[in-house]
Amino acid sequence: MATNSVLNQGLAPQFVAAETLRTLVPVLQPIKEIAVTDFSSYVDRIGNVVHTRLASPLTSATYDPSVGFVEQSAVAADIAVQLTAQTYVDIAFTDIEQGSISAEMLRRVFLAPMTESVAKSMFDNLLALCTAGNFSNVGYSGATSGFTRAGGVVPITAKLTQMNVPYEGRTALIAPDAYAQLLADPTIAQYLSIGDNSVIREGQANENANGYLGKIHGIKFWEYAGFPGSGTYPELAGIASAKQGLVIATRVAPQITVGGGTQETITDEDSGFALAFRQYYNWQEGKMHLNVNFIQGSAVGNPNGLARIVFTS
Repeated sequence: MATNSVLNQGLAPQFVAAETLRTLVPVLQPIKEIAVTDFSSYVDRIGNVVHTRLASPLTSATYDPSVGFVEQSAVAADIAVQLTAQTYVDIAFTDIEQGSISAEMLRRVFLAPMTESVAKSMFDNLLALCTAGNFSNVGYSGATSGFTRAGGVVPITAKLTQMNVPYEGRTALIAPDAYAQLLADPTIAQYLSIGDNSVIREGQANENANGYLGKIHGIKFWEYAGFPGSGTYPELAGIASAKQGLVIATRVAPQITVGGGTQETITDEDSGFALAFRQYYNWQEGKMHLNVNFIQGSAVGNPNGLARIVFTS
């Protein structure tokens, strides 16, 4: 009787690539919410520069019959993003593992950690830019215990409005201690228990998007565990924006033409994010290697389009 193993799927690149993409898409969601993303399946090289654009705001004017209507130029700021790193994850299976591992174990033991590490590398590059020098606006600065709906979320909402950050698409990425503070706030718990109470039951508002708390005062809140310096004060405990402050660009590395193996590009049709998926056998090791890699770079977009959340104690 045939067993449900990856080998019986033929270890086909198409099968593993599709499972990799299916596992990766939910992990990418917070990045798509918080940053301007220039994802593409175009082939590029480290050191090259990708140009993306951010629209500059327009101002209204009072009509004056003596001068008539005076036009304004719609200006888009050019943001140059240098591709600085080729990020990869490589996993290998022995001949025995190939014949015994199930598709479920492949997803749980190998693909899930692989996609988490891919997303973490992107988060790390973006958060490294979130310094006081790059973004001087602070939505909340105070004790961890003070980060509640009234004491934390309301000031962030007011700050974003003062910064002229659009209402639509407002998103905050917060550290676990900040996320826990909001979950423990009785006014938020009461709100989350009304209607769809999946946050209370499941720990997230959307079962297909891990770490999503929901929308509070017009801001979507996402949890992320990899903030630098967590527990060391002052601590960067979160950022709030509306896809203005940060820009990330990704491209696909050139295809290898020697050495054997196969490579195909897998693309998330919704975001455009693409990975090069490689599969090759190392005869000396006696192992089948699965490798995903891509080229990435990040940059500051609008310095006045992001507010930092800082815990001082």
